[in-house]
Amino acid sequence: MGAARRKPGKPAAGTGRGKPKVSKRARRVAHGFVAASEAPDAGVGSQTVDDKGMRLNRWLAEQGVDSRRKCDARILDGEVTINGSLCMEPGYRVQPGDDIMVNGARVKETRRLYYLFHKPRGVLCTNDPRETRPRVCDLVDPMVPGRVFPVGRLDEDSEGLLLLTNDGEFANLVAHPRHGVAKTYLCQVPGAVDSETVTALRDGAWIDGGKVVPEHVRVARRTPAGTSLEVTIREGRNREVRRMLARHGLGVKRLKRVRIGALGMRGLKRGALRPLSREERDALVALARAPKEDAPKGGGGRRRRGR
Repeated sequence: MGAARRKPGKPAAGTGRGKPKVSKRARRVAHGFVAASEAPDAGVGSQTVDDKGMRLNRWLAEQGVDSRRKCDARILDGEVTINGSLCMEPGYRVQPGDDIMVNGARVKETRRLYYLFHKPRGVLCTNDPRETRPRVCDLVDPMVPGRVFPVGRLDEDSEGLLLLTNDGEFANLVAHPRHGVAKTYLCQVPGAVDSETVTALRDGAWIDGGKVVPEHVRVARRTPAGTSLEVTIREGRNREVRRMLARHGLGVKRLKRVRIGALGMRGLKRGALRPLSREERDALVALARAPKEDAPKGGGGRRRRGR
C-alpha cells in the first residue's frame, strides 16, 4: 500500500508547527504523576530572593509568561497591572498577595517542574513553532502539566540525558559554563584509538580561541567496528565534544550523554522522562554553587575553572 497522502505544506504527525495539542486527560495524568513523586514545588530562586521580593520581570518569566527580555517589553508596553494599577517598572519588587495581571489575565504562581528526559536521536531542542522536524516539546508536552524548556542543548544527532524545567534560576545554575556541572558522554568513533590519541585528548583542544580541557577521558570499549570513549566535560560549549574529537582526527558515529552530575541513565528508556526528587534537584544546585578551584591533572583529565 502506498504512503498516505496529506495536504501540501502540512507537517507529518508528531512534528512541529505551533504548540503541541494536549488533551485535558493527559494534563490530569501529568499532574498526578508529579504529585505522586517526591519532586519539589518551590523554585531555586525562592531560596535566594531577599525580603524585598523578586523583580517583576523575573517573577513573570518564572511563571512562564514569556522570556525575561520579552517580559521587560510587555511591562514597558503597558500590558501589566499590579493590584489594579498600571506598572511599567520591570524592577518592581513583587510582594506576597500582589494581584498581577497581563493583558487583563491574572497570572498565578506556577509549580516549579524538574524532569530528567532521555532524548532520542533526530529530535530538536527547540520550541520554534516554525520548525517541522520533531521537537522535544512534541514528545514531552503530553507528559507534563505545564510548559517546560530544555536545560542546555543536545544537538539533533545526539541522544541521552536532558534536563527539563520551568525554573530559570535552576537552568542557569546547571547549564552555564561558569558553574562547571559535569556532563559525561559516550562517543562511538570508527577504528582503533591508541593510547597516544587518548593522551592527546586529555590535553584538550583549542576551540573558538580558547583551550578546552576535558575533566576525564577513557576508553570504555573496543570492538572490531570501532572504539567507545567516555568523555566528561564541565564547560558545555556548542558541540564541544564533537569538535574536540574532530581536532584529533576522530569522527563521531554516535554520541550519547549518559550522566549529568550524579544523575544517570538507569531505568530511563528512550523518549521517557521522570520527575527529579527534591534531593536530586538540591544536589545539582549544591554542585553548581560549590566553589570552583583548579586541580592538578590526574585520573585521566583536568579540572578547569568554570567560565
